[in-house]
Amino acid sequence: MKKQITLILILLVITVFDGKGQNQSSPIEKEKIEQKDFRVKAALFHEKISEQDKPQILDARSAEEYEQAHLPQARQIDPAVKGYEQQLGRLIKSQPVFIYSIQTGRSTKIANLLAERGFTKIYVLAPGISAWIGAGYPVEVATVNKNRILLADFKTALKSQEYVLVDFGSNYCPPCKKVIPVLDSINSKAENNIKTILVEIDANPEIIKDFKITSIPTLILYKNGEPIWKKTGIPSVAEIVAASVK
Repeated sequence: MKKQITLILILLVITVFDGKGQNQSSPIEKEKIEQKDFRVKAALFHEKISEQDKPQILDARSAEEYEQAHLPQARQIDPAVKGYEQQLGRLIKSQPVFIYSIQTGRSTKIANLLAERGFTKIYVLAPGISAWIGAGYPVEVATVNKNRILLADFKTALKSQEYVLVDFGSNYCPPCKKVIPVLDSINSKAENNIKTILVEIDANPEIIKDFKITSIPTLILYKNGEPIWKKTGIPSVAEIVAASVK
């Protein structure tokens, strides 16, 4: 009888400790769950960069995107290119690192890797480079770009028809690509009587700055040159048409 009681007590102790082990995460697992959010708004991003004599700015986009427009002093590093991690070895760990991309996916990927390597001052521009351009901060732009629209011509185009729908986006932004079929549907039906204009943010910083576009995709419907409807995100054909008949 005593042997049975002793055996039962041992099994209970094992069960209790085993249960604790299953319910408690290891330090590594806990660190992954509590991963830091490095995203900051454009104003703070700009402020922190201004405090540095030689800021470490990383453009986490493709070389093609970088050539169209990028922040002054930024170095291009594409996480989609094999071996990109080696370029991070040139950074000074004791100094802040500023990272941006079209949104925050690629820049956050690099930020997490830097954090694993011991960097403590990391800033990711949110919601992306459009926030920087829309706030009027400086960018270096390619002198020639087929998607460039002069600001004066754009303002004239807004009054070229009763209803004009402007899509502020980028060919490199996944959500922006989902807007294209919506525009195609609008254009395919003459009865909609809506002219559509696509403004690529990288090629048109003057327009993005003047119209204060800070997030993409952003769509604005104009009537006789005046904005009557706006949406940030992916719209439906129905809501655009509904806005044009109010």
